Amino acid sequence: MKRKEAAPLSSVLSSFLESLRIPHVAFLVSLRKGWPEIAGPLVSRNAIPLSLRNGVLTIVARNHAWAQELQMSKTTLLSRIRETMGERIPVNDLRFAVGPLAPAEEAEAVPPEESPLPAGPDPEGLSAVADPETRESLRTIYRRSR
Repeated sequence: MKRKEAAPLSSVLSSFLESLRIPHVAFLVSLRKGWPEIAGPLVSRNAIPLSLRNGVLTIVARNHAWAQELQMSKTTLLSRIRETMGERIPVNDLRFAVGPLAPAEEAEAVPPEESPLPAGPDPEGLSAVADPETRESLRTIYRRSR
């Protein structure tokens, strides 16, 4: 008896989902896996692909500001998706919605809370702001609010 060659689970799963006539599920799984490389680290922490229907990919953004930012870079994002994912499942358009991100992404995106006023030479907690002008502006606002 001759053994069959081992096949990657991903290809078996894709074939199985295609046989069930839901290949878009495998596409979405692959898209979400590669999302940080496609969209970049900042966008991927604030928006995730949610669903694909009739060639329209819905992306959920954390808030309206992110949805608007994504809308303005829609053409670039769509071309990056097509480059990375290929034409296996055609994505013809992008739609942006505002809503909560999945708990795993939410936990990664929100940094752990720190005390509001760290002790030491930086009582405002602004040492992490890289731009000195922005840091001084924020420091001024903070001091006026006290």
